[in-house]
Amino acid sequence: MLFLVGLGLDEGDISSKALEALRSSDDLLLDRYTSILSEGYIDYIRHASGKQISIIKRSDLEESVESTVGRAKEKNVAILVPGDPLIATTHHIIIDAAEKLHIPYKIFHSASIFSAAIGESCLDIYRFGPTTTIPFWCKNYKPISFVDVILKNLSNNEHTLVLLDIDAEKGETMGISDALSLLGEAWKAKSPEIDFSKLKIMVLGNVGKKGQKIEYGSVSDMAEVSAEFKGMAISIIIPSSLNFAEEESVKKFVLKK
Repeated sequence: MLFLVGLGLDEGDISSKALEALRSSDDLLLDRYTSILSEGYIDYIRHASGKQISIIKRSDLEESVESTVGRAKEKNVAILVPGDPLIATTHHIIIDAAEKLHIPYKIFHSASIFSAAIGESCLDIYRFGPTTTIPFWCKNYKPISFVDVILKNLSNNEHTLVLLDIDAEKGETMGISDALSLLGEAWKAKSPEIDFSKLKIMVLGNVGKKGQKIEYGSVSDMAEVSAEFKGMAISIIIPSSLNFAEEESVKKFVLKK
């Protein structure tokens, strides 16, 4: 039996049903490349399940997914995923592999940054367009297509949830300063007629966790307070025009200088 278990956003978000599944499992495999999970949460899972946890690589759930999933033919295997287990497209590959190998599986859902960030923003969920991600740049890889998603959403009068890349090897998330720098460069290339520094954005740090922080203001304002978000897991929302209810709701997030 294969269990695909969502761990949510913070320690304790895992459901009691999911914990029971972990206790009945022979192998616990943790995916750490789609999101960063605190060591405290990993220790909590070990203690609550009474089992050891093995860290798996991205290749284990992509190129070698059938080999990984195939372990569940003879025993119970649980794959642990930060957030909700079916948000990342990679994890649909796991389900496809289980079905191909005729291995029964069960999904345990949990909180996701998608629902949590949008909910905490107080913006209308029905006014959000497609989500995009700002990836880390390297010498020969500097994609700017994420701006196309944002601009299209704005043209449709839709808000955009922007996720920031993670470095799974280093266990680090992209900081707000780097995100705004990359976003600014990409913006100038795609839409130089719009003053990027005056664009209104919402920055959400550690959503669903202790010390959650949300600020709303211009890009230049956020650049000035970027140090306050240091070390946090960050998401950005670029809103389109706000309706009356949204304007009232976000007032509490407006950055106070």
